[in-house]
Amino acid sequence: MKKLVYFCALATLGFWLSVPPASATLILTLSTPNAALSCCTGPYATVSVTQTSNTTADIEFDSLTNGGYIYLMGDGGTADLSVNGTYTLGPVTETNSIAGFTPDNSPANSPGNVNGLGFFNLSLNNFDGFHDTATKITFTLTNTSGIPWLTDADVLAPNGHDAVAAVHAFACVQPGCSTDSGAFVTGYAGGGTPNGPPPVERSVPEPQTLALLGLGLVSLMLVRRQRMA
Repeated sequence: MKKLVYFCALATLGFWLSVPPASATLILTLSTPNAALSCCTGPYATVSVTQTSNTTADIEFDSLTNGGYIYLMGDGGTADLSVNGTYTLGPVTETNSIAGFTPDNSPANSPGNVNGLGFFNLSLNNFDGFHDTATKITFTLTNTSGIPWLTDADVLAPNGHDAVAAVHAFACVQPGCSTDSGAFVTGYAGGGTPNGPPPVERSVPEPQTLALLGLGLVSLMLVRRQRMA
């Protein structure tokens, strides 16, 4: 019986070493507008950060609908991040949930200042204006700094304006937004740290935790059977 317990322990240890940690997702809300966008009710967009390893992370920008507007992302400073350390940018995918728009899937990355929100070392610039906007932007970052990202929160770092992300938002009346309707106003929105709501960490149980729980239950069952015998 003891040999069986030892076997279960070794098997669980092997499983624990072979399975990578489960990822979590950090949700950041962009709710701080610059002067041009202060007319319109936010928040304006969210940014999801999912660390997939110590050197990689998946990023997703999503438009929000508030105050009678949907906030499309486009033009200069389409999507901006203050990345913690040096990085390489993977392929960018942009989509728009509203028919007729032609999002840019090859935006230029031109780090720089975003109006009223500080400097960002990642700044995507779409080719055109309103017709080129997106409601979702996704890409992968690869850490080249040599300092690992141990958590989702390590991927980004606040800039001099306490912002970690920003978007160039086109406020389009909703319902009824279309390529013909045009934008009511355009401006920038940022946040993710003190200026906006606190980040929300959404995680899933780690396989290691589940494996250890399983080992404990098996061990208790075997000990109980041994005593009964």
